Amino acid sequence: MSNTETPFEQIVRSRRSMRAYDQTIEYDKDIVRKSLELAILSPNSSNMQLWEFYRVTSQEAKEKLAHYCLDQNTAKTASELVVFVARPDYVKRSIQLNLNLVNDENSFEKTSHKERRQEYYSKTMPLFYSKDFLFIFSLLKKLLVTLIGLKKPTVREVTVVNKKVTIHKSIALAAQTFMLAVQSYGYNTCPMEGMDSKKIKKLLNLPKAAEINMVISVGKGTKEGVWYPQKRYDYNVVVKEI
Repeated sequence: MSNTETPFEQIVRSRRSMRAYDQTIEYDKDIVRKSLELAILSPNSSNMQLWEFYRVTSQEAKEKLAHYCLDQNTAKTASELVVFVARPDYVKRSIQLNLNLVNDENSFEKTSHKERRQEYYSKTMPLFYSKDFLFIFSLLKKLLVTLIGLKKPTVREVTVVNKKVTIHKSIALAAQTFMLAVQSYGYNTCPMEGMDSKKIKKLLNLPKAAEINMVISVGKGTKEGVWYPQKRYDYNVVVKEI
């Protein structure tokens, strides 16, 4: 670490997707709990928190999950696997949670803010997360925002597909927090999208509405676990200043 590099910079720069873990060391399971506690603090859309995190630690379950992750080495050698799950079926529960927070007599919010947030969670959120039949309601909402957008800026992402993207974006933020937290404790991770989501849902006994966002392997990395040199596009290629 250079003299000018902060601890956070060191964590971000040292994080690599680990493909092989040391299975001989004593593994501290508590770091995953602490990392997930930090992940729960991640920013998420409208504080809806439509997520769940499944820790898979038993040998039998890990072997099955690793197989459903297409037998990737990072899954087979991990000390633990964590499944990040989207729960769109928790919308009503999340709306009520936020309404309870708004209506709490100990809330520090101004009265005008409370009224606005009460309307937001009692009307806007049910409308955005409403169920759709044959995409018809999504088309109607899309038409409405298009008309509104002719006169003023408005949110355009209102369809059932946009809803799914919104939920998964929030979970991805939590996953990144989790991986950086694990790194800060001296362990390593690897996010996986290559998997059989249907079989994983069955393994975790999840309902049809739930969706697998990603599986993250956790453990103490090895030198052989970093397979490739890290290469990113240059700052000037991807960052545009206007």
